[in-house]
Amino acid sequence: MFSRFQLRVRPALIAVLCACALPAATLEQLSLDQLSQNATSIVRATVAGSYTTVINSTIYTHYTLRVAEAWKGVPAAEVLVPGGISGNLRQAFPGIPQLSPGSEYVLFLWKSSSSGITHLVGLSQGLFQVARQADGSALATRAQIGEMMLDASGKKVADRAITLVLTDMRTRVHLTTSQAVLK
Repeated sequence: MFSRFQLRVRPALIAVLCACALPAATLEQLSLDQLSQNATSIVRATVAGSYTTVINSTIYTHYTLRVAEAWKGVPAAEVLVPGGISGNLRQAFPGIPQLSPGSEYVLFLWKSSSSGITHLVGLSQGLFQVARQADGSALATRAQIGEMMLDASGKKVADRAITLVLTDMRTRVHLTTSQAVLK
């Protein structure tokens, strides 16, 4: 039989243990200018398809890109993100977006010189969904990220969704990347 103390403490202990086991990611908040500067490649592309591989016990989803425009660097043919489904195994990681085949995005990419793998800069921060408007213009939107965000000094900051007119975004990226070259 449990004592009154055990009956009171047990639910609290279970809650603490469950909270400790919850996965979480902490991201450094990156501005559009920082994303542009850190990227080795920036493209506007449609996801043509996807497949998964297992590299050292981690499942990676490879998204094949059909590039419409290269805004910076050599356009990448695919981007890898950790997580996905392989056989009967499923892995998911906090802060990692899922891309949809047929959807159009602006992707801020970084190619590792050691592995040759192309990743998103800043995880979900480096992915903007493109949506066409009734007037023919396009908007690039990044949803608010639910993961903890820190500024460069390590102070917790609130994230917010970002929406830009696609042509304005392109101009800003070009200005940022051309200024970086001049420095």
